[in-house]
Amino acid sequence: MSNQQVIYSTLRFLQSPSESPNRLRPDGNQKSGNTDGKGFSVPWYLIAVILGILCLLLLATVAVLGTKIFQYTQENRRQREMIGNLTQEHHILQNDSYLKEKLLTYKTLEYNILKNELLQQKKKQDLLFTNRTCQRENKGKVYGNCWSCYGIKCYYFIPESKNWSRCKQTCQSYNSSLLKISDEDELAFIQSQTYRNNYWIGLSYDDREQKWKWINTGPPFGINYTFMSSSGRGQCAFLSSTRTATIECSKTYNCICEERIHDVFSAY
Repeated sequence: MSNQQVIYSTLRFLQSPSESPNRLRPDGNQKSGNTDGKGFSVPWYLIAVILGILCLLLLATVAVLGTKIFQYTQENRRQREMIGNLTQEHHILQNDSYLKEKLLTYKTLEYNILKNELLQQKKKQDLLFTNRTCQRENKGKVYGNCWSCYGIKCYYFIPESKNWSRCKQTCQSYNSSLLKISDEDELAFIQSQTYRNNYWIGLSYDDREQKWKWINTGPPFGINYTFMSSSGRGQCAFLSSTRTATIECSKTYNCICEERIHDVFSAY
């Protein structure tokens, strides 16, 4: 044992990059600042946190985008449905307008046909009245004037000046009566036939009853004029082409007699 020589050698290894810098140096000392043994855990933890936050942000972004896309899809579908409904309503309105236009055309055509028929009937009626000899005898006197008809009545214009009572008697001798005006349309027709002459009508003031009365009180009732609300003792009514007024019954004007159209035709 005493003859053997002991040789000591020191082995040194190259430090690889993967080896921890915290390994003990050959002299047994540690690198300063790495006393807790956790040098590599902190950076990976931060990276994990950052990646987690980025994932959450990405998920939130995807969720928001998905919600927006869903809302856009729903809105687009609603708009398409609305456009479809409006298009359908437009077609319905077009069809209604077309049908109404056709109906209006048919009604207009029907109206024109009826109007033409009415004009033809009026022409035939006028021709019939023109061809008839509308003579009425009165004490040997013959009147060659024809009757003018309107509605259900015919009118006989006597171009002789008489006072109101004489006109009343003359009409009665024709089995007719002095004119009684029932409405404004009839008045307009009569006035269109009078030209510039004045004619007695069957309206006078009744001194006994102290009111204006038409010669015939049965229906249809005559027009109520404004002067009928006041007294008119000894006065009678006459008309011209422009007005209806009152004057003393002793004045002399022409006469207008009236009779129902049925009675006029039955007389011939």
